[in-house]
Amino acid sequence: MRESIKIIQQAREKIPGGPYENLEVRRFKKEKNSEWNDFEYKFLGKKPSPNFELSRQELYVRVEAPKGELGIYLVGDDSLFPWRWKIRPPGFINLQILPQLVKKMKLADIMTILGSIDIIMGEVDR
Repeated sequence: MRESIKIIQQAREKIPGGPYENLEVRRFKKEKNSEWNDFEYKFLGKKPSPNFELSRQELYVRVEAPKGELGIYLVGDDSLFPWRWKIRPPGFINLQILPQLVKKMKLADIMTILGSIDIIMGEVDR
């Protein structure tokens, strides 16, 4: 615990100062409307996400995920929404080796092999 406190204190000292924008304030300053301005909407509704323009370029980012590499591919067209956006989940690339793993194996062994790869079938349909 003491080391954690030291790390937090060091991080607090090195955080740069400057202006910041509170996105919650923008939502609370909307016109008064009984349906949209009641307690449940303020605290349980979705938070607005910050907007930024995607310039006209292609971008591929790899992120280390627990089951492998997560790939995100974006193509911008100078608007708020990407022209193309693809996500390659880690299970998709892990499934590519399956034909080599099941050669000369029995049908009952396929479930054990799939379990050892640790894939999620819902993410490999892309």
